[in-house]
Amino acid sequence: MLPSKQALTNLIGSLYEAAAQSTSWELFLGELAKTCQAESAAMVMHHFGREAHTVSASWNLDPDSERLYQKHYGSVDVWTIRAKSKLVGPASTSDWLYQLDELANTEFYNDFLIRFDIVHAMFGLAERKENSWASVGLYRGALAHEFRMSDLGTLNLLIPHIQRAFKLHFQISELKEHNEGMETALNMLATGIVFLGSRGEVVLVNTQAEEILSRADGLLLRLGRLSAAVQTESALLQNAIRGAVATGNGKGLSAGGTILISREKGHSFSITVAPLRQYSTTLSRRPAAVLFISDPDRTQELPADLLQRRYGLTPAEGRLAIALLEGHSLKEAADSSGVTYNTVKSQLKIIFLKTNVQRQGELIRLLLNTAGVMRPRSEAS
Repeated sequence: MLPSKQALTNLIGSLYEAAAQSTSWELFLGELAKTCQAESAAMVMHHFGREAHTVSASWNLDPDSERLYQKHYGSVDVWTIRAKSKLVGPASTSDWLYQLDELANTEFYNDFLIRFDIVHAMFGLAERKENSWASVGLYRGALAHEFRMSDLGTLNLLIPHIQRAFKLHFQISELKEHNEGMETALNMLATGIVFLGSRGEVVLVNTQAEEILSRADGLLLRLGRLSAAVQTESALLQNAIRGAVATGNGKGLSAGGTILISREKGHSFSITVAPLRQYSTTLSRRPAAVLFISDPDRTQELPADLLQRRYGLTPAEGRLAIALLEGHSLKEAADSSGVTYNTVKSQLKIIFLKTNVQRQGELIRLLLNTAGVMRPRSEAS
C-alpha cells in the first residue's frame, strides 16, 4: 500500500530541503526509511574508474559499516556490480539482483552484511553516468521481510524528485561556493563595496561597507536603499545612482560619478558610483552598478606588489590600479602620488595593455574578480 498523499508531500518537501542544505539529507533518508519500514538508509556515491565508494549521507547506519564500506567492501559490493551488468530500472530490490542463497556465497555477505545485520535492500538511482553512480539505499535485517512491490512503488514515485534534487544539490553547492568565494574576497578589501540592483536597491555589501553603514553617520541605508543625512548630498547621490543603474541596465549613458558625503565624526566619505555591464556573478539579482566608499580616516594598505607580480605592473602602476579600485579618480591618484595628470593617464594606458582591457570599468571588474588584490582581514585591523 502506498503512503498517503500528505506523507509523500512531506517526503518531497524534505527532499528539496536536502538539495538546498546538505545537512538535511540525513533527515530525508530517515523519513524515507520510516515510510518504507526500513531499518537504515544511505546515499552512496560510486566512482568506478578509480574504485571510490563513498557514503555521502546516512541514517541509522553503524559508523564502522560506512568506514569499512568506503575502505574495501564498496569494491566487492555484489549488488552494485550486478546492477551495473544487469538492465535495471530507476528502482530495484536486492533480492531481484541477487537471490539470498546466491548472496550467501559472497565475501560481501559473509564478512560485511551479516556483521551489520543487512540482508535486504532497495535502491533508487539518483544519478547514473558512464563511470559514476549515485543511489539511495534502504536496508532491512535478517528478521525483517524482503522489500515488496508497494515499497518499490513508493520509491519509484520519488525517483524523479530524488534525481532532480541530487542535481540541484550540486548546482546549489557550486553556486554557494562561488558566491562565498566572491564575498570572502570582497570582505578583504579595505574599501567599502556596495552592489546595486536594477532598481538601485542594495543587493550585496562587503564587510567594510556594512561597518560604515551600521554607524549611520552621513551615509544611510533605509529600506534597502542608500541616502545621505544631508539632503543636498542625498540628492546628488541618488542622481549618480540612477544614472549608473540606467547605464548598467543598458538604458543610459551616465558613467556615474563621485560625491562627498559629510559626517559628524571624521572627514567626508568619498563615494564613487559606476555602472556594471555584463558583470559575472552568482547573485540571484544581477548588479547594475557598484558603489565604492572611501574613508580618508582609515589607513588603507592594499598589496599593490601582488598586482605587480600577477600582471607585470611597475610599483607606480600597481599603486594607480589600487587607487582606481578604491574609487579614486585619475586626478586624485595623480595628486596623491605627486605626479602630473598626463603621467597617470600614460600609466593607465600601459595597465590596460598589461591586463588586456580597454576601459577603466573593465579594469575595475578585473580587479574585483582578482583574489590577488585582496588581503586578509587580520591585516586590516
